[in-house]
Amino acid sequence: MQNPCPAGARVQWLVSRDQVRLRAMAWAGDGAPSNIGSILVLQGRTECIEKYFETIGELRGRGFAVGAFDWRGQGLSDRSLDDNHKGHVKDFSEYHHDLDAFLDQCVLPGLLPPYTLLAHSMGAHIALRYLHDRPQPFARAVLCSPMAYVNTAPLPHFAARAIVKIGAALGCSGHYVPGGRDYSRAHELFSNDPLTSDRGRFERNADILENNPDLALGSPTVAWLDAAYRSMKMVLDPEFCKDIVTPALLFYGTEERVSLPEYQKLLAERLAGCEAVCINGARHEILQETNAVRAQFWAAFDRFMKNPSD
Repeated sequence: MQNPCPAGARVQWLVSRDQVRLRAMAWAGDGAPSNIGSILVLQGRTECIEKYFETIGELRGRGFAVGAFDWRGQGLSDRSLDDNHKGHVKDFSEYHHDLDAFLDQCVLPGLLPPYTLLAHSMGAHIALRYLHDRPQPFARAVLCSPMAYVNTAPLPHFAARAIVKIGAALGCSGHYVPGGRDYSRAHELFSNDPLTSDRGRFERNADILENNPDLALGSPTVAWLDAAYRSMKMVLDPEFCKDIVTPALLFYGTEERVSLPEYQKLLAERLAGCEAVCINGARHEILQETNAVRAQFWAAFDRFMKNPSD
């Protein structure tokens, strides 16, 4: 499957307040009505802008301007450890600096409102944190398979949580989580993939990394997972959720194996003004799924964007 970059892309380098260099790309509106606005794509962990070229093209076809960027520690943005394959942050608040830089240096100066967040997995989780703290620029949010409660099976959740907490306390923060490793295409088997049931898109995404190995990212570090557990606990808290009032559409799949779907549904129920859509047969990466799954996503997306308050 080919993966052309949508026409009209503008590449921009951003610098966060803590001096992390981030790669961003933007596609301004071309003759679309000025009130249709812009979609801001927030990736999940390990992902890069290139993985969303297909989705960005579909958004451009609907008339939206689009902005996207690589989080710190992935894509072509700065990575904090000598081993670039290790996904690492000390606290998820660091990602707020990235979104601040994206919004202030790329989106507000160059893309027209209203602004909609289209966020996947870790990106959807960070979007909720951000909507809690800085909701003002955003009209609505579309959340795909939000990182709500990591599936640690067969290890019980409390045991996995204890392992990384102890590991961090013992000075192993920069080590891979137990069983973690560098990215290798040979280790990624379609027959056992929890992310997508679409072989063509699975192979396309592997080709992206093979063609540019600098985009590859392996497993998270102990510090990253410890920070993720703390952040998920915070975002799932009912008191935290009730303060997020941005209209939202939340998608999850019946075949979700990365973030437990019952907690994604619970998250939607706790958010004011949030509609949940469960897509039959979808795995974790709904936008990388089969045409049939993606058609269900786009139908709900189009309806929501026409009248997000319903």
